[in-house]
Amino acid sequence: MYRLGYIEDKLLNLVGWRQDYNPAKAINEDLTKSESGLLFQDAHPLVTLNNIRSIIPEDFIFHYPEWNEFRTYHRGQKVRYRDRVYIALKESINETPDTHVSDFNDDYARQDFGAGDKPWAGYYLLNEYLQDLTRAGIRKMVQTFIQTKELAEETKTLLDRVSFFDGAGRISNVIENTNSFVGMELTPIRSMGVTAKIERIGLQVSGATGTIRLYLFHSSRVEPISFVDVEITKANGMFVWVSPKDWYLPYMGNSTNSGGSWYIGYDQNALPIGMESINVSKDWSREPCGTCNMGDVNVWRELTKYLQISPFKKGVDSNWSSRPELFDNGDIIYQSTFNFGLNVEVSVSCDLSEFIVEQRSIFATALQQQVAAIVLRTMALNPETRVNRNQVNASRMDLLYELDGNTSGTRPSGLGHELKKTYAALRLNTQGIDRICLKCNNHGVKYRVV
Repeated sequence: MYRLGYIEDKLLNLVGWRQDYNPAKAINEDLTKSESGLLFQDAHPLVTLNNIRSIIPEDFIFHYPEWNEFRTYHRGQKVRYRDRVYIALKESINETPDTHVSDFNDDYARQDFGAGDKPWAGYYLLNEYLQDLTRAGIRKMVQTFIQTKELAEETKTLLDRVSFFDGAGRISNVIENTNSFVGMELTPIRSMGVTAKIERIGLQVSGATGTIRLYLFHSSRVEPISFVDVEITKANGMFVWVSPKDWYLPYMGNSTNSGGSWYIGYDQNALPIGMESINVSKDWSREPCGTCNMGDVNVWRELTKYLQISPFKKGVDSNWSSRPELFDNGDIIYQSTFNFGLNVEVSVSCDLSEFIVEQRSIFATALQQQVAAIVLRTMALNPETRVNRNQVNASRMDLLYELDGNTSGTRPSGLGHELKKTYAALRLNTQGIDRICLKCNNHGVKYRVV
């Protein structure tokens, strides 16, 4: 498990692009920022802005919406008009882009922001393409790193879509509302990268129909992390399942303190009149009876390796839902034999997102070489290249040799080989950091005949 979009955003300036020496072809300054001090062009002499400009696809402009004369555009918005791309310099409506741009070059080599009150300027496509290349390199690097760790059995999925219990409660076994916030306290184990994901939440209630809002809190934040509404359409006690979006419960997250507990629940005061939850008789404080249901025992043992589950209630004011805030968890009343109508389906995986972001400096060389490899292969195989190959001083075979080396020889070489060595070093550098998610797996002692 890893959150690719989150990692992309955090690593976008890990390695930068060297600014063009020609001011007329200058790229955005944000692209030149480098936290590591490394620049992509230093990975190989053929990785230059001129060469990259030549491989921008002809249909790249279709990334952008077509200009609409009836729409109001705000500063920074980009549009496509007559096979060219423009960026809004200020708010405007029914201002044709090309009437305000006098020096837009067909080779996308200039971005003129104009002067005075011009509402539009030609947009330099190379800026967007370089950012796309950087993001593609980050994605490829992360996927390769994770795959390497998985093949070496150094990280894995720990639990896959396991529900807290099977079956449902008896319709008559209702829980009286006590003007409380009720739910489940989930405490992850202390381990880097072990992250639970709430796949689905089940709710069993009776007596009325209506909407129930389920909240997700963390003990280090007052405001809710998220919430999801559950629509109850029948009052006969049937189970209703809802799939919240991106409810991850890491031991340590970017918006929460390390450790602590997560709370999933609802406010009984906000329930529709007459609605009550149905309880499932299950003692969450100890292992189930092995002679009664071995399946429950196995599920309990697997879950409690990674999560501590504690049903609870906490009295709240009648208007709590109008401004939901986390209560004092020191006043929580734990009720181990209640589930308050809730069931949870959870997956537990090694989420290395936070590790990669926090330790991003060790990934800088891999990212630099990965983006360079993408550029060289695109130059070699891209049929839309808009320059003669003599202009880049390299034929298709030369480019592939620079990338893959002599594929028929016994001595590997080329940028691709250097990249493989970098990934191998990265794997060794991250071994044994955590006993579960980044463990050291040397496969024991191997014996061979000499």
